Amino acid sequence: MISHLLNRRLQLQLMFVVVAAVLIAILSVVLISDAVRSAQGVVLRDAGNTLAAAVSELKRQSQDRVGLNSDWKSLSAAAQNSSLHRISQTVLRLYPGVEGGYFDGGRFLGYSYPTHDTGGDKTDVPTAERGDILDTILKSQSAGGAMRVLRGRHDLVVIEAKAGDLSGLTTWAMKRLAGESDPGAHRRELLLSALVIAALISIAGSLAAVINLRRGVLQIQAGLAALETDFGYRLAERADEIGEIGHSINRMAEARQRLEGELRREDRLRTVGRLTASIAHEIRNPLNSIRLTIQFLERRVRTNQVRAEDLRPVIEEVDRLSGLTSMLTFQQSREPVLGNHPVASVLDKCVKLIQPQADARSITLRTNYGPAGIRARFDPEQLIQIVTNLFLNAVEAIGNGGTIESRVEPRGETVRILLHDSGPGLTKEQADHLFEAFYTSKPEGTGLGLAVSWELAKRMGASLHYENGRPGATFVIELPVGEVGAGLRGSEDYAKHHDTHR
Repeated sequence: MISHLLNRRLQLQLMFVVVAAVLIAILSVVLISDAVRSAQGVVLRDAGNTLAAAVSELKRQSQDRVGLNSDWKSLSAAAQNSSLHRISQTVLRLYPGVEGGYFDGGRFLGYSYPTHDTGGDKTDVPTAERGDILDTILKSQSAGGAMRVLRGRHDLVVIEAKAGDLSGLTTWAMKRLAGESDPGAHRRELLLSALVIAALISIAGSLAAVINLRRGVLQIQAGLAALETDFGYRLAERADEIGEIGHSINRMAEARQRLEGELRREDRLRTVGRLTASIAHEIRNPLNSIRLTIQFLERRVRTNQVRAEDLRPVIEEVDRLSGLTSMLTFQQSREPVLGNHPVASVLDKCVKLIQPQADARSITLRTNYGPAGIRARFDPEQLIQIVTNLFLNAVEAIGNGGTIESRVEPRGETVRILLHDSGPGLTKEQADHLFEAFYTSKPEGTGLGLAVSWELAKRMGASLHYENGRPGATFVIELPVGEVGAGLRGSEDYAKHHDTHR
């Protein structure tokens, strides 16, 4: 039964295709007929222009001949015919396919067809068109000029005549356009009727196909909407082409269900790998600072120039490592301890921490702490982590040589810390994804340093962003200015917490 229905449906579809083909054929015939008629119009215009030129030249030459001969009226008919024949023979030789002559007092005079394909001298006015030529001549005598088109079965004939002036001669010419026939009106009516019938059949078949297709599409849309929320849902089976699509969607849904299970397992593994890489990244920076500081102390030990404050960077970096344990053990980071603090002191500590690495790469550090006593509201430990991370990124971006400039400037209700390096800067793509977790352009980067810094700045009520406009890269930290708000601990609480944490 299903096979029978499918065969009937295919037969109907085949019939619609045949009807459409017939329709296209009819349209092609109509279009070709229109093109033929358009081409005929062009040919008729060219023929008319040619005949007009030939008739004008015949008229001009005859006027010169008649005007020079004062005894023209006294000449015999044979003499007049011979004289005018020489004129038409000379003129019409320049117009291939054109025949013509003169008419005077009911007589055809000077007829000639010099380019006749027989090669002989044709002197007789064509019998078949003689009456039409005479009618055109008589019409021109009353209207000054006339043109007639004769549509034969296989060709067209164009006749043009122009009335004479004082000479009394009417000039005429004719050209035959072989093969330029016009489709009959009856055939056009048949074509139009066939076109209408084929169009109606095609419309009916198209409507039936569209209605059936619309129903199938609605079923598929409803099934796809259900699949968005229920992975176990399956589309109903249909015994047609839409059913084949539904069957394919069901197979894809099953494959999707399997793949999503596998992707969830792989995603958990990737997450573990990224977090492991982030641990290495966050620990590596303080360890590098500790290593360089110890190398610096090693050189001072040899000269007995070690001072107590030389150990301060090592202690502070160890404290920073300890402060990172909350993140590295996948616990929530501590709330920032906000207070009003001098900005220059924090920036100065970061410069001292990064100085050994800058010296190792011949990088010049330039600082401008702005007006004395600039204070802002922040957590010193977290701000040190942010600024140090920006310094380390700048050192890696520059490579060897170059400069890193740091500047503090007050601006209204905020204090800005600007760090600019002379490195290659950032591309538009890098700037767009700069603070996204796990996005990095470094071969060995994890994409967490700037993301963590941005999050720390946000938690302090500050902001961290990238600025364009200068060669290299410029990062800006904006810190709020003002007293510590309700519920936030002040500088003294921070100091107690910081001493206890050490």
